[in-house]
Amino acid sequence: MALAFPNGYAVGMSNLGFQSVYRRMNLLETVVCERVLYPEPGELPLFRSKNKTLTSLESSRPVLDFHLLAFSAPFENDYPNILEMLDFAGIPLETEDRGGACPLVAGGGIALFLNPEPLAAFMDFMFMGEAEGFLEDFFAFWLEDPPPPRRGSERRSWLSRLARAVEGIYAPSLYRPFYGEDGSYRGIEPQTPGEAPGRVSFRRSSLKGETVCRTCVVTPQAEFSNVRLLEIGRGCGRGCRFCAAGYVYRPPRHRELRDLVESAEAMGIEPGSRVGLVSAAVSDHPRIDELCAALRERGASLSFSSLRADSLTPGILEALKAGGHRAVAIAPEAGSERLRRVVNKHLEAEQIFRAAERLTEAGVLSLKLYFMIGLPTEDREDLEAIVDLVKTLKHRVLRIGRGLKRMGNITVSVHSFVPKAFTPFQWAPFAGVRELKQRARRIRNALGKVPNVRVHFDLPKWAYVQALLARGDRRSALLLKKVVASGMSWTQAMREAPLNADFWVARERAREEPFPWEIVDHGLRRDFLWSEYRRALEGKASPGCEPDSGCRRCGICEKEIHGRHALRRERHSSSQ
Repeated sequence: MALAFPNGYAVGMSNLGFQSVYRRMNLLETVVCERVLYPEPGELPLFRSKNKTLTSLESSRPVLDFHLLAFSAPFENDYPNILEMLDFAGIPLETEDRGGACPLVAGGGIALFLNPEPLAAFMDFMFMGEAEGFLEDFFAFWLEDPPPPRRGSERRSWLSRLARAVEGIYAPSLYRPFYGEDGSYRGIEPQTPGEAPGRVSFRRSSLKGETVCRTCVVTPQAEFSNVRLLEIGRGCGRGCRFCAAGYVYRPPRHRELRDLVESAEAMGIEPGSRVGLVSAAVSDHPRIDELCAALRERGASLSFSSLRADSLTPGILEALKAGGHRAVAIAPEAGSERLRRVVNKHLEAEQIFRAAERLTEAGVLSLKLYFMIGLPTEDREDLEAIVDLVKTLKHRVLRIGRGLKRMGNITVSVHSFVPKAFTPFQWAPFAGVRELKQRARRIRNALGKVPNVRVHFDLPKWAYVQALLARGDRRSALLLKKVVASGMSWTQAMREAPLNADFWVARERAREEPFPWEIVDHGLRRDFLWSEYRRALEGKASPGCEPDSGCRRCGICEKEIHGRHALRRERHSSSQ
């Protein structure tokens, strides 16, 4: 099989999920997995002129020769690259146009877990779930029931057998979406009753007894070329209402300390090695200080994917100081405490200030602050609060820096908020490109000339495209195809297509309106997400995800608890 990443080598080989799946595939005796990455900029003219075809990295074998081409898709904005890679490989873009012996085309990754529909026309099937325990089932089915060599009714029948036999497989061609007279999405169902599951269950692993995700290919060409990455946990229990990963990866699961240390040693730690600890909330790992101490004893210098201002432990601070880190990022997300309650951030201004001071005392000279603009209920006072928070933080940090005779700086990174599926904000509208530009301008004017502060913004037009691909139904594939096959810009494609992209992007959804992404069943209760949305609009915070307490609010933990009870009953019955 060919495992494809729709971005360049440096980005792909810095993606821990891509590396982990590559390693897991090749551990299977019956599978040879080779990597395929999006061409570098200098090569693109050769591919676009058909003077070069897409090949694998390991053997330079044409992609057309493989049995399966599987894309890992973590970001919606890379979707055009997926279509281009199909074209570069000589594979027709849409599944219905493929003939002969084209390889099966599949996809996975969190962008598809959230909403697979924009890519439905281009994928034979998709993996809706985490790789652990999933891939083995899939390849066992493949060996027992290999796909027919050519397309047609036999391959459709095989897709039906696959979708019914392997939980978590979504084969879009087996389903038919339907729409109202006004063009609104009304739902989706199998084309033939019984041909496929009514909804596709998301495959979630407990991670217990599973191989720890870690770097398996160390290369100087990667963005994190000198860092070996180690996933210490998955999911997050904080309950931030904008964070899709915090909802679909529930419940939060932490890797065992012993397994983490053994996996780190397997990566080849030696004095001076840098190990990056990866998780949605690194500092929430219950044994984070012990892990830091164990890795430092083995000579590792540690870095962290994310740090929360309210949970900086002594072990983390000591690791930062010992590693000589000069830059650390924290994410207030919003400037005012009111708006942080709206997004359920559970973070007070004084906690942010104190965290920044402790980091400065530990030798960190550069702080990076992440904010979002365009959040639901955001107003002018919330934007002014970003400015006030940054200025206050600067004064408190510089005061400590002067005392230590070390002056640092603050980088403010401002991103446009994009509502995502399976979060409480899936009903919320995107703020709009013009409005986001105006809000960014206010912040830039207020902070642009403040000493020791640098401000960076993303481009709202690309956030709009991301919102379109995150919230569209199957018809949004027409826009994707125009961008790739016709070489149009997104603006041109939206102007010429008989579709109004704002219908997907810029309007608040009604409570009972069906969503195209609900073909996937993550176990999240819709009424729970709606109640969280209403609480957000009222400025009310909610508790996070606490699976060990027996919490059943979101539905996922309830499903997990019932599953454990059923397993106990089954074991008890067997022992009887």
